[in-house]
Amino acid sequence: MSNISRRQLLAGAAAAGLLLPFLRGGRRARAAGSPQKTKAIFVYVPDGCIPAKWHPIGSETSFTLGPMTEPLAPVKDHLLFLKGLDMYAGGATHEGGVRKVLTATAPQSLDVYLGEKLNAVDQLPHASIQLGAASNFQNGSGSMSFIGAGVEVKPDDDPVNAFTRIFGAAPGAGGTGTEDTPEKKRRRSILDLASADITRARAKLGAVEKEKLDIHTASFDEVQRRVSGQPIAGCTSQSFDLRGYANITTDYYPKTYEKEDKFQQVGELQMDIAALALSCKMTRIVSLMWSHPVSPTHIPTSGAGLGNHDASHYGDPNSGTATDFVSLKRWFMERFVYLIQKLAATPDPDGGMLIDNAVVFLCSELGDSNLHDHHNMPFLLAGGAAGQLRGGRLLDYTGQVNGDNQPHAKLLVSIANMMGVPITEYGYTGHGTGPLPGLIG
Repeated sequence: MSNISRRQLLAGAAAAGLLLPFLRGGRRARAAGSPQKTKAIFVYVPDGCIPAKWHPIGSETSFTLGPMTEPLAPVKDHLLFLKGLDMYAGGATHEGGVRKVLTATAPQSLDVYLGEKLNAVDQLPHASIQLGAASNFQNGSGSMSFIGAGVEVKPDDDPVNAFTRIFGAAPGAGGTGTEDTPEKKRRRSILDLASADITRARAKLGAVEKEKLDIHTASFDEVQRRVSGQPIAGCTSQSFDLRGYANITTDYYPKTYEKEDKFQQVGELQMDIAALALSCKMTRIVSLMWSHPVSPTHIPTSGAGLGNHDASHYGDPNSGTATDFVSLKRWFMERFVYLIQKLAATPDPDGGMLIDNAVVFLCSELGDSNLHDHHNMPFLLAGGAAGQLRGGRLLDYTGQVNGDNQPHAKLLVSIANMMGVPITEYGYTGHGTGPLPGLIG
């Protein structure tokens, strides 16, 4: 243990999901603790859009949805469409886009940062939860979540594993997930051994390195909370419906949860898990990645013959390739409707329904997928954010900063403020600081 470098310790702990609440990103600020009801969900869909077919047309409260967003009509009153937001600085194309969509070039992604800040007060079992649907399969472009500069958080693509990890018991196992099982005793034993190793290593370090190690190893407090568990009224593993899903042990490549014919089922199970985790106070922060940048995923039920990335290079907006891309985006929007309706049907332990107290950020890594740019991004918000957001609106930020579009970094600031974290900047500041004007209220 004493020969392990700080970089190796970071990487290993990141892979285990241990450091999420303790690595810093963005501008430091204390969690204000209010509004304490607000929850956040970050939802990623791959490969940008055709701007003319995505962005609504009209005024703030009277607008027509585009061909790509038309399926959102049933939940339109819960949605706030955002036009004229650019992602500045950082890297270009898919890879740069996914790295900065939740960081705005800060070292840490907003989901992880908020989890850290809020859980310093909330002390919930999980500071933040990262879920995926085939987000790691054939992914060469990376995750949108980071615990520090260049240190990714890989989403959990396996809904059975994700459920068990979050709730402490397998789906259908019965109980609350808080019983002192042999598995929990084994995990405690592992933690005790790791703590002993770290204590021995700490004795050999200088003052500066000791301080750094103390920051990293403080994350064991969160792991201990997960292992010990706290009973949540009405939250049991027995009631969760896997809808017949099961991992097949002989599936090697791809794994069961990576197969294209399981893509929709896995994604919807992950959304069910997200809603349950929020309603059971397992966390206040969840992210979900549908596939990943340069997505190879084929979705035959969408009506598209091409995979997502191939379709995103649509060429002529009226081409057959563009038609496939529109069909794929419509499919993803139908899944987003599922999430919003799920939140609207799930009681929030803080009162009302989850949708009333949630802020949901739908994002992608590109603007115009044909151009590989980060201009006029396909972003939207959903939910009431505990009375701070009003849906059924279209806000246009085109050309508001000396002729340039507003930076999406201000949107990240706005989301943090809605969660009760009073920052004025997050990452990029080249086009000003503060929240987006006119968003809250």
